[in-house]
Amino acid sequence: LSTGTSRLASKASSVPAISPPRTWISACASSGPPVWTFLFRPGEPKVMYLGTAPGEIYRSVDDGDSWQKLNATMGSNECNMSFPTRVIALAADPSYPDEMYAALEVAGVIRSSDGGDTWDEITGSLAPREDTLDLHGVQCSAATPHTVYITTRQGPFIGPDRGREWIPVEFGQYSPITYTRDLRIAPTDPNSLYVSIGASARSSQGALYRSRDLFKTFERVDRGVTADATMMAVSVDPRAPSHIYCIARDGQVFGTLDDGATWTTHQLPDKAKELRGLAAG
Repeated sequence: LSTGTSRLASKASSVPAISPPRTWISACASSGPPVWTFLFRPGEPKVMYLGTAPGEIYRSVDDGDSWQKLNATMGSNECNMSFPTRVIALAADPSYPDEMYAALEVAGVIRSSDGGDTWDEITGSLAPREDTLDLHGVQCSAATPHTVYITTRQGPFIGPDRGREWIPVEFGQYSPITYTRDLRIAPTDPNSLYVSIGASARSSQGALYRSRDLFKTFERVDRGVTADATMMAVSVDPRAPSHIYCIARDGQVFGTLDDGATWTTHQLPDKAKELRGLAAG
């Protein structure tokens, strides 16, 4: 789990997947800018990338023993916010892993064609509106090479031809809320994407949706549970794809072991009330 700029690691090694951990330890770095996202290069797990705030991208080619700051600028559309620009998400095309994308909060999208050595701004029609420059997620699918999917304050978009244009998705046909947060490709189905939502960055409602057809249609997944805050993140266990987890900003953790048919809710301790991300597997 990610709580604000801290990372929490579970010490409960034998607890079933859906059970709450017995204890937690902080795993945050002692120095350096806060880390907001992390990516393994497809097919090369020794190569890793991370994004920070203020907006910077780093790469490691030795399992994380050392890190190199990459030559990535945040482009010309940075908005003046109460927080510095964040590299909020990173993705690489699994068919062409040198093609990488960085989602910037609040500054649009940048792309690398050489594994992170150089970066170009591809924000295009997302500018100049703050609602569409406010990115929260980015993913690529093996089912659609050279195509990028993003989530923004205004809703999801599809970027064909390596983000040459940005096509808005009619998410409002399926949800009364169109503020979209995290975005994840299902680990065993490249046609399925999960989207977490809320009324705003901090709100009293949230939900989890899934598209089984690459953003053509959507269905609600988290039926039977109630999030009391914006649903900030989602993760699917790659070894058990029916195990889906998501978190609400104010401390709720939700999990299903049967692809969403039934859910369990856990409330984290009071000191873990600023949830931002999680990983399963």
